[in-house]
Amino acid sequence: MSEEEYQALYNRIKKDLYEEFLDPETATYGLDVINNDVYESIKTPEDDIKEEIKNLKLILQEYLVTEEYEKAAVINQRINYLQKKL
Repeated sequence: MSEEEYQALYNRIKKDLYEEFLDPETATYGLDVINNDVYESIKTPEDDIKEEIKNLKLILQEYLVTEEYEKAAVINQRINYLQKKL
């Protein structure tokens, strides 16, 4: 947990404790902050495939610029295979 995340959680808990003191039914106990971070950090297999395709396209462009067409064809086949998996 970074210092910024820690401070956000600390401030949220402080606020929730105050709100709980006033009205116990409105307090979230900082769980909404933690849950948002957890959901944002979860990567799906589709995300991994998209990232790999993006990286392969950069490599493909480099091979085309350097006129290494055989290597570019192999990379292009891999890109097509991954796109079919999406």
